[in-house]
Formats: sequence, C-alpha cells, structure tokens
Amino acid sequence: MTSALSPPPLAALFLTHFDDIKGQSIIFYMSINSTTLPPKLIEHTTLPSGLHTLTTDLIPFTHHRLPGIGLFRSRDTSGDGQGGQGQGQGRGRRMGTLGVVLASPGTVADLFDIGPFLEKIYDRLEALPLPSYAFEPSPSVATELLEKVFQEYRAEPPLGLSSLSGPMDIRDLVDGHLHPSANHPITYLPSLLGTLGPSLIPIYRAALAGRRVLIYSQPPLLPIAAFAWCVWAMSLPPPSATSSSCAITSSSEWVGNIGLMDLDEMKSRSGAWIATTSDAIYRLHPASYDIYIDLSSPSSSSEPTVITSSSSPEPQTITYAFSDLPLYRSLLLLSSSPPSVSVRRAGLWMIAFELLERVWALCVGVCDYAIGRGRGNGEDYGHGSIRIDGVDDASGERGEEDARLLDHVDEDTLEEVGEEDQAIRTGRLLLRQLQHDSFHLHARLRAVIIRSAGDGDMLTEAQLRELCGTRWSFFGGSVGGTAEGKWWNDLARVWGLTAPGLARLSDDA
Repeated sequence: MTSALSPPPLAALFLTHFDDIKGQSIIFYMSINSTTLPPKLIEHTTLPSGLHTLTTDLIPFTHHRLPGIGLFRSRDTSGDGQGGQGQGQGRGRRMGTLGVVLASPGTVADLFDIGPFLEKIYDRLEALPLPSYAFEPSPSVATELLEKVFQEYRAEPPLGLSSLSGPMDIRDLVDGHLHPSANHPITYLPSLLGTLGPSLIPIYRAALAGRRVLIYSQPPLLPIAAFAWCVWAMSLPPPSATSSSCAITSSSEWVGNIGLMDLDEMKSRSGAWIATTSDAIYRLHPASYDIYIDLSSPSSSSEPTVITSSSSPEPQTITYAFSDLPLYRSLLLLSSSPPSVSVRRAGLWMIAFELLERVWALCVGVCDYAIGRGRGNGEDYGHGSIRIDGVDDASGERGEEDARLLDHVDEDTLEEVGEEDQAIRTGRLLLRQLQHDSFHLHARLRAVIIRSAGDGDMLTEAQLRELCGTRWSFFGGSVGGTAEGKWWNDLARVWGLTAPGLARLSDDA
C-alpha cells in the first residue's frame, strides 16, 4: 500500500492531451527504459471515449503489462483570452491526462491510492503560465517540472516488472494480514454484488474457467476498473490448486481500460483477462471477448446486460441458473451481516450456504433417483447406498478447509480487522466466500479425476456425467457438448487437471 503523496517507484511519467483537430497526442513521456517501455498508444488509452462529459476522472490501465493510472482534467478556457484555441484545447476546454506507470513493488491495488499524488502535480502544472502549460516544442518550465518529478520517484534499473498481484496477495488480503486503505478496490465488491445481483455467479464461474471478460460503461472509469479487479480477484485459483503438483496453465490478468485502438490486439491476445472500456463498438466484435458486461443501463431499475460469445456462433444474453442461487444467497447473507461478523465469525454465517447447497443437491439427487436416473454405487460408496450427484466424497477435505477458514486468522489480526471500514470488511467476507466455493469445486473435480482417470486432454464422458449430474442422460447426446460440460473442461484445463497431470495426481492420492 502506498501513501497518498508518495507512490511506489515509477516506471514512466506522462502527460497526454486532446485537441479537436489533432485528436489525442502525447505532450510529455519519460520512462526508465525508452527501448522496453516506449509510449506505444498511451495517448489513446488515457483519453478514451466519453471523457469530455466530465471535468475529472481517474483512468486505470496497463502499459506493457505494467499497472498505470492517469488523472484526467477538463478545464473551461472560454475566459482565458484564447477563445478555446491552442494546444491541448478543444470544445472551449483544455483536456489532458497526467499519469504514471508503476514498477515493482507497485500493484494494481496501489493505483487506487495515487489520485492525491497526481492531483498535487497537476495543480502545479495548472498554476504555470498558459504558454508553459502549452508545451512548445522547445523545453519549458512544465517539462522541467515533470522531469524533476520523474527523477525523484523513478525506479532504479534494471526494471523489475511490477506485480499485478496474485493468489498469495489476495489470500493475505482476505485473511486479514493486509490492511488496505479505504480506496482499495475490494471496497467495490459489495457494490458489484448489488449491481449484478445473481448474474454475478455466472460471471464468477466464467472468470474461474479462464474466460475473457470485458466490462463496458461510459465514464467515470474508476468504479468499473475496481469492478474488473474484483472479477479478477474472484477468478484466481484456490490455494489447493496452486499447491498441487499440477501446474496452472493460465491465470486471469487485470488489463484495465482499453480503447478502440486496442481492438486488434485484444482479439489476438492469448490467455484470460479482465478489462474495461468506454467504447461501445466492442460489443459488435465478439471475437474480442468471451463475456461482455454492459453497465450502461440508464436507470437503477434496469438490469445490466451480460453477453457471452463463447457458447454459440452468435453472442447471446446469459443469466443465472437456479443452482446459482444458494451461493448468491450466501453472498447476500454476508453482505447484510452485522459489523460483529468478522473474518473468522463469518464461518458461522457460511453454514447457511452449506445447508442451502446440500439441500439443493439432495433434492436433485432424490428426484433423479425417484424417476430412475440416480445411481446406486454399492462398489464405491458402500452396499445399497445412493450416490447423489453434486455431493462429492471429499468430505475430509471439506471439513479440513472449513476448519482452516474458521481458525486461520489470529486474534490480533481479528481485532485490527474489526475496526476497519465497513466496505473493506464486507468485501473481505464476500471474496472469502467465493474462494471457499472455488476450493470445493477444485476438491470435487480432483476427486472425480483421481477416481476415473482418462487418457486425453479432455474430461471423459463418464467424468462429465458425474460432475454435471445424470439429469443430462435423460436428453441423450454428449454431456461434453453442453455449456456445463464445456465449463468443467475449461476449469480442468485452467487448473492443470488434465492428462499431463493425471499421473502426478494418482501418485499424490
């Protein structure tokens, strides 16, 4: 965590501006390595569509896969004697973005604390005479000011790639070992839950399975950048996956804001990612995303639109399933829990989710068995017993993880957490519950694969029927061709639970 006026070491410092005639351009750019960190298209990333409607905003983004943020300001120039003309001015206004790119040990979360630092520097720029701010081709007072700032806060070469955070950082945050500021993006998770409602669950599942998620909204852009961080955080694999002998093949990356100039790059970019945009044209290019979340609804009564491009030739609107409701209800329960419910005490509230989850699985299993689609598994589960789909036999792992969830945090940490901001506390609880759910998904998938290992890169039909439930056999056809079957296959691939790791899994079992 960085202080308000002292950022982590800087990899680059820049100032971009918008002109009605010239469009976006770079006024000043300086980095610690001009070869590996050139300006690229930073003027387009930091002056995206729709900003002209605001007087100020913060634009989080990534630059050469390093986290960055820009402070945008739009100032009325009608009374400065220049009639709205001149460099950096358009529509009778002067519009520009001052920003930084972080080097190690800066993280994406640090971006949300840098606003005051950028405001201080921007105030000094605006206090200069207009000719100096206009940045003539020759060196100016403003150029000297920015060079001095960069030299004071620059990172020392060689450049250490700034971390975009990872599972351990999030684990420490959730467990209460990290104490974020009130600006931390985790404070936006309760708002994201309220905005998306039950649709948060299919988005969480898609992010877990390595989908490319794009969030669209008109400015301001800081809130949706925080939403993107929350989706990225919930997409990270559980500790049980990262500690296993199977290497995780891909992990989602927080990208931040992207613009129209990034369209071709995003179409060809490999791996999973979470990004934001204010360019609505992305919706018309389904090859650039797997999940598109439209948060531009004009009123609070309108529900956000969630579109998938990965399940059919044409993009389709997706919504939650009935089986998503137990997890969603547990999140609602935690979001409305009293302040006395801390990270450890949340375990008592999670019992409600466990009950809902197991009642749902029991009802489905009993109904399947009643109409002849259940399975008696005397060989594997004891003579005469009934196998209920969805209730895995990794009860030992479940109990061990439940106990760890309740007992991992020490008392001193709990006292500090108890005094923190309500939004941080609630965000911790919600993210912890989602991690709890991903642990059970990993345990269930791992148990099925160990019990009936296949010989290919995809899960077998028998494995998928066990994971998806025997209800699919009623309709005939391949379970692997269903949306749920594809999701389990993608999850196994992302978590490294495919053919290359099966031998190691068997040795570990």
